[in-house]
Parts: sequence; C-alpha cells; structure tokens
Amino acid sequence: MESTIDAHEWLEREDEAARPGRKERLRWIVKHYPAAEAFFIPGGWLSKQLLEEAKYSFVYGQYVAAATLGFAFVERVLASEFYAAGRDDLERAGGRDLLDEALRCGWLTQVDFDRFDRMRIIRNPLMHFRRPLSSDTVEARAVFRDAHPDKIVESDAKKILEGVFRVLEKIAV
Repeated sequence: MESTIDAHEWLEREDEAARPGRKERLRWIVKHYPAAEAFFIPGGWLSKQLLEEAKYSFVYGQYVAAATLGFAFVERVLASEFYAAGRDDLERAGGRDLLDEALRCGWLTQVDFDRFDRMRIIRNPLMHFRRPLSSDTVEARAVFRDAHPDKIVESDAKKILEGVFRVLEKIAV
C-alpha cells in the first residue's frame, strides 16, 4: 500500500488551489500584451520559446523564471538584430553592451534604454551570486520594503514583462 497520494490527486489539489492566482496573472498579461496582427521575432525558435516560457512562468507564479527568461528574450532579440545587421562583434555581448550599442545606434530611445537597463539591474542579482543581504538581493529588498520575497519577485517579473511587451510593440507587424 502506497503512503503517498498519487500524481493525479496531487495535480488536482494543486490545480484547484492555484487556479485563481493563475487566472489573475493571465488577465494581467492579456491586459498588458500589445495588440498586433503578428510579431516578427528575431532570433528564431529559441527567441519565441523564451517569450512563451516567460509568460507561462509568470502565469504559474514562477516569478524568478519569468524575470530571467524575459530579460534573456530581450538580450536575444537585440543580439539577433545586431547580427542580422552584420555586427558579428556583438554575438556574445552581455546585456549592458547590447543596450549601450542599441542606444548609440538609435535603435533605442533613452526612455527605452533606461527601462531595459532597469530590467537588467533587476535580473542580475537573480542570476549572479551576491553576498547575503547585499542591497540588491531579493532578501534585502524584502526586508527594506517590509514585504515577502514573493511579492518582490512578482513585482520584478511584472516590470520585466512590461519591457518584454515593449519589445513586442517594436517588432509588431
């Protein structure tokens, strides 16, 4: 006799408990998603997959994944655009270098540059080690704001997805 519940029962309970939050997050995406006939997404299948997984991660409350995948999408789109324009030198460039060059070339306004750079600043401590309680860690920000870390990363994911949707506005057809 098994002492654990079976997978079907576990999924049913989890789905029922999590469904209201998923609906709310999906409504947020629909509200903020740019209207377009289609999007020409540079960077091939992987760019599209980064976008889809960022959205699904957000809907399912996986905010760190949504934030990191969302900014990876922005980096990949920029790198792909530069490569398509003959810029082999930026093939493996980091986010800041891509943003600096996009601003220099006039591909980004200062307002968009600032938005995307804030996204990069949010994403970096999620992906790269910081000393415990460094000021830019989720934990320190949660203490400073007297908020749960989940609320901090949810807000971060929303900010990054808003930037992702700005990219989509730029590549809409």
